[in-house]
Amino acid sequence: MLWKLFRERLRARAVERLGVVGSVADSSFDRFVQQAAEAFDAPMSLLTLLHDDMLWVKATTGVQMHCAPRNESFCNHAVDRAELLEVCDASVDPVFQTFPSVTGEPYIRYYLGAPLTLLDGTDFGALCVLDTQSRAPASRDQRAYLVGLARQASQAMERDAHIKGSLAA
Repeated sequence: MLWKLFRERLRARAVERLGVVGSVADSSFDRFVQQAAEAFDAPMSLLTLLHDDMLWVKATTGVQMHCAPRNESFCNHAVDRAELLEVCDASVDPVFQTFPSVTGEPYIRYYLGAPLTLLDGTDFGALCVLDTQSRAPASRDQRAYLVGLARQASQAMERDAHIKGSLAA
């Protein structure tokens, strides 16, 4: 319990340092969600940030979304894990089947999310692919590709924050 609170405090500080709290989607990150959607032939992909009780969408393809309650998000479950979060059929998964995005628009059935991780090891969001159809588990190569793409997105976000910080100083 104490460790979870500590991780949440680290995550909140990390997102604040990135300077993206409450920010809207950023077109400079569109390439990551577009590449993820194309690689998985998925209709939707998101680049999300977790801060306090909200999930903020930094880039999206296939679905219009800016923010959502964190406790109703798949991405909340994708962080601080030893491996990717994959949900092959959310409509029958006891953790996710009652989520508004599963029971209503956009009727998510499949989710695969890789955490966004800062160089210091703090997970602060996720890059994910979503589908309205159930799917078989992703291959090892697909999973490795999403992890690599999430790593690139994390580094780009950290680099942008560093540049903005340097310019502001």
